[in-house]
Amino acid sequence: MFQFHKNLRQILLIFLSTLIISNANANNYPDGYPECWKDSENPINTSVVPLDINKNNMGQTKDLFLPQNSKIGHKFFLVDFTSPLKKAQVDWIKQRIFGNAVVKTTPPYWRVSYLRIDDTPVQSQEIAYSHGRMKTGKNSKFVGEKVNSGCEGLKQIQTAFQAWSGINKSFENVFLKNYETEANRSLIFEYLFHILREPSMDFTTEYPERELVIVSDLMQHSKRFSFYKHCKTDLSLKKPNKCRTFEKLLKKTKVKNYINDRKPSSESLKNLKVTILYINHEYETREGLSSSLVTLWEDLFAHLGIDNYEIVKQLAIN
Repeated sequence: MFQFHKNLRQILLIFLSTLIISNANANNYPDGYPECWKDSENPINTSVVPLDINKNNMGQTKDLFLPQNSKIGHKFFLVDFTSPLKKAQVDWIKQRIFGNAVVKTTPPYWRVSYLRIDDTPVQSQEIAYSHGRMKTGKNSKFVGEKVNSGCEGLKQIQTAFQAWSGINKSFENVFLKNYETEANRSLIFEYLFHILREPSMDFTTEYPERELVIVSDLMQHSKRFSFYKHCKTDLSLKKPNKCRTFEKLLKKTKVKNYINDRKPSSESLKNLKVTILYINHEYETREGLSSSLVTLWEDLFAHLGIDNYEIVKQLAIN
């Protein structure tokens, strides 16, 4: 009888220890993080899992793998398809914004969205994809990545992660098609302002953390102002070779008013990081343009009040 009670006490101690550890882990989760897969107060949305994403349903399959009653973070990829891309450039983009790269750089249950820059007017462009980043169930640098053993199982988490991976891969194959086409304009400023200003993009300060990733050659080109003109030391040159300063750009009253009238509010810039994946199109520009173009954008960010940013340059592909 004594041995029975001793064993019972050991079982209870193990149970209580597990419960305490589970609760301790839950207390370390970010605000709004779902404690369990089927959290009664904040469940994960997996009502429909379409494994076949194509042009017809690409924009309709949204909001999977996201907490239904909270917003944790949002990573928004803005990808410029206005200049023809080479295969090596597409491969570089793929390695930076899809698959394992998203898993390694994005916390679980963040919203992940993709938007194209092409000839489509910014007001008419639709977000191509917007889902949560499903957790893997394994240890990682992110809090809440591993399975909460107190209330969920590894197998169900792995199954859901595999479903997320399949959807992400299917979308990747669709999104990166037609990369050799060329647009008549490149409205990078307009798309940037649109994402930061418009609630329909769901990139507001309701998210406690946000990262906007811009994949582009940074060559703004529109009727109002064009870097293909502003970035020439001699207008007779066929290709841009060096950008004049942002200050000189603002000396044009129409350009200054255009930027200032559309710049996002300081409130909309809270909790924001901007990452630029800079693609250098050497066939469109002269060697040496890169540094002055980057400086031009750095001055733009200072003018807008964006101080948390990083610019990653693509290595030469030749």
